[in-house]
Amino acid sequence: MSQRTGRLRLPTGNQRREWFAAYAFLTPQLLGLVVFIGIPLAASIYYTFTKWDLIAPEPTWIGLRNWEYLLFEDPRVGKVLLNTVKFILTGTTSFLVLSLLVALLLSRKAKGNFVFRALFVLPWVLSSVALGTTWKWLLNTRSGPLTQAVELFGIKSPDWLLDPQWAMIAIAMATTWQALGYGMTVYLAGLQGISDELYDAAKVDGANGWHRFRYVTFPMLSPTTFFLTVTSLIAAFQLYDAVVTMTSGGVAVAPGGPKDSTRTIVLYLYNQMFQYSERMSGLGYAATIAWMLAILIFIVTIIQWRLGRLWVFYGGDDGR
Repeated sequence: MSQRTGRLRLPTGNQRREWFAAYAFLTPQLLGLVVFIGIPLAASIYYTFTKWDLIAPEPTWIGLRNWEYLLFEDPRVGKVLLNTVKFILTGTTSFLVLSLLVALLLSRKAKGNFVFRALFVLPWVLSSVALGTTWKWLLNTRSGPLTQAVELFGIKSPDWLLDPQWAMIAIAMATTWQALGYGMTVYLAGLQGISDELYDAAKVDGANGWHRFRYVTFPMLSPTTFFLTVTSLIAAFQLYDAVVTMTSGGVAVAPGGPKDSTRTIVLYLYNQMFQYSERMSGLGYAATIAWMLAILIFIVTIIQWRLGRLWVFYGGDDGR
């Protein structure tokens, strides 16, 4: 029996030492995951079933009441979701398109390209709060440089941050300008990975510049576009810094204004966390909004992965 099936091999001394060393190196990371991620996640799930204003000594168990109010009764949830969709349509779309255009322009071999690349990347490494404050000054209705530049052409400048129709567009302009260097860098990396042989073959077949972009560049960049689409949508759902810095501080405009036209899901979460006077607010309701946001991001990401099979090309015969 032992010769046919073999004996159970016990670990040798060297293997035990290797395992001990591996567990010793992994233990700090695992403890960090449990303490700083696992326990907070479990606690946040528990708080979604409670009501707690952080003043009472302990939370009050209310079951599914937070979820019922969030999904079926809260009139502001639809508004903040619509604001997020508006930002995605303006900010995320402009970010992807402009990042690709700038990358195509700066991918050409020309003197001084590295200077322009550095200038585009610079806003990405700066503080979001500082950039939001700067754009708030640029878009000032009375004295903003951008407002005055528009009016030099005899055109009445919009009330960028005071008009509900323009406020989210203004925020999208600021966030696109900041993230453009990041998107450009990722696209440049993708462009450098495209073989020159593909372009040479397309030229032999008589393809012009547009055809080479349509049938060579864009398909080969589809994994890069897919990556930027997924990550930028996740970032769009978590929009917060730019909204707070650009729409707060004035007498007539509160964070998320005007008229809640720029209040996003994360800002609404923050508001409800500290609005103890409302019927459903506090830590429990804020945790419920956070989990709704997490579930929404997960669903949208899964949909993108499913749709990505239809247009993302990874190379090779199968490629998808």
